[in-house]
Amino acid sequence: MSMHPLLRALFSAWDWRLDVSVVLLTFAILYTTGWWRLRRLGKRKLANRKRLVAYWGGLITLAIALMSPVDPLGGQLFFMHMLQHMTTIMVSAPLLWLGAPFPFLLWGLPPTVRKWVGGLFAQGSPVHAGLQLITQPAFVWLMFIVVYAGWHDPNLYNLALWHGWVHDIQHLTFFATAMLFWWSVIGAAPHINRPPIWGRLVMVVGVIPINMAIGVVIATSSEVLYSYYSSVPRIWGFTLLDDQSIAGVIMWTSGSEMLILAIIFLIAGAMRGTDKKPPTPVIGWDRDEAMIAPGLEHRALQNKWQRLKAASLHPSSDGS
Repeated sequence: MSMHPLLRALFSAWDWRLDVSVVLLTFAILYTTGWWRLRRLGKRKLANRKRLVAYWGGLITLAIALMSPVDPLGGQLFFMHMLQHMTTIMVSAPLLWLGAPFPFLLWGLPPTVRKWVGGLFAQGSPVHAGLQLITQPAFVWLMFIVVYAGWHDPNLYNLALWHGWVHDIQHLTFFATAMLFWWSVIGAAPHINRPPIWGRLVMVVGVIPINMAIGVVIATSSEVLYSYYSSVPRIWGFTLLDDQSIAGVIMWTSGSEMLILAIIFLIAGAMRGTDKKPPTPVIGWDRDEAMIAPGLEHRALQNKWQRLKAASLHPSSDGS
């Protein structure tokens, strides 16, 4: 049984772009070094394996999106291009923040550089002031929506596919605004403008209908929306409309699923935060009196007080 040509292409040689490789490798070394240093200092709760796996997962998925055959295939198939965007925006960016990168990247630096970089984020510094300005939750949400929805305009999308430098800007703005968005949603350090849980929920919920609307329009359109793909050879066995429909379904379903998953995690986190003291079973909890009493502890105190009062009014005959 022969493998589909598209699957063979996905397992073909990677394009190890020097610019992308150097950046990803640098951050991988810094993070892992800092994680190991903090772990050796006894900060195992901070430097746990889950964070290391999450951060490396973000780097690996980013490498797959940018340097694997997914990238050149995106120039021939719309749904591969959409898969690339969904990976960087909805998978790589949140995974990187789930790795809590700030303390580990700092500790991956030499001590003198670490102090200098840490000072840049100190309250009152120009960097801190700038981040405080651009990380306002409402502004972050608006930037993310404008970039996310705006680039799916057929004219802008076609422009990006026709011109390499515009395509690079598209990828950079997608990833930059996704990082700002997920930074606010996940609430990772440095905590400059960390919205409360309800604020983060509003941010995520506010993206879902927009994501679904764009995906549904792309998936159900009876016309080719992105004319660039009419100019490339159809060598993979997908018609223009089939290709477009699959791309819309990927955006509609996978994007919405990741956002819904974020909502579930946020609600679970909020419930853990409000339930810091686990309930303990109380003897007699199922009695009718317990069901209507203001509280068993209160009733026990009342009974104790009544016994003390009775003892003081009617002392025992032996004088004790």
